[in-house]
Amino acid sequence: MIRIGTVWDRTTEVIAGRAGLLAWLAGVFLFAPGMLQAVLRVFAMTTPGASFKLLAGLVGLAVAVLALWGTLAMTAMASDPAVGRHDAIAIGRRRLPAAIAVLLVVMVVTFVVVLAPVAYVVAGSIDMAQLEQGMPMPALDGARVAALTPALFVLSLVALWAGARLLPLFAVVTNERRGLGAFARSFALTRGSTMKLIGLMLLYAIVAIVLLTAVTWVLGSVAQLIFGDEGQVWTILLLATATGIVTAGLGVLQTTFSAQFYLAARERLDHA
Repeated sequence: MIRIGTVWDRTTEVIAGRAGLLAWLAGVFLFAPGMLQAVLRVFAMTTPGASFKLLAGLVGLAVAVLALWGTLAMTAMASDPAVGRHDAIAIGRRRLPAAIAVLLVVMVVTFVVVLAPVAYVVAGSIDMAQLEQGMPMPALDGARVAALTPALFVLSLVALWAGARLLPLFAVVTNERRGLGAFARSFALTRGSTMKLIGLMLLYAIVAIVLLTAVTWVLGSVAQLIFGDEGQVWTILLLATATGIVTAGLGVLQTTFSAQFYLAARERLDHA
């Protein structure tokens, strides 16, 4: 049986021992691209246009790829103390195509199982004729919404379960020569630990939401006092900087924990 407390202790040890290297990777692959998006949002406020929207979309795609690359690199570094910065980046680059394929499968399944049915029900609750005539969007049909609520609750539980079973997914992709086979491997590694991982995910989500909300509210209030209504650009950049730092830190924590859980689960499974 995997002890989550032991995995957490190993996580904190790795972060403490390799904090500088992990912070460098998080800064390059998570924080800096996020700041670039914030700058683009600022420019979008004063430079509307289709071409700029296309540029923003391309930059958003690049940011997502860099974030995935950074996750793989940090996972490689957190999995093996012998892996340095350049080795981690190289490993991430080599495993990036497999990780993209895995991520696309997750996105497609999520769309088919969750988003498509919800969109279908919502669309069926709206009078499209009124929208075509330029009328305001009507309220959703109450009966359909009520019928959708239990389904959304069940889907949320399924999402939690799937998230727990796939927690070491990218650690598998990084450390093993697996593509789509990483799904089966991840399910095998998390067998017997699902409920513990669900509890940990909920705790992590609560801490992340509270932390990001507090940072946003405090800095937003301070920026409003300092810059006023005319300093909206500086407020956006300040909030983007603060939330980017917090998000990058949470990303390091999550990635390192996933790597350490993977190592513990692999040792248990391979020696069972």
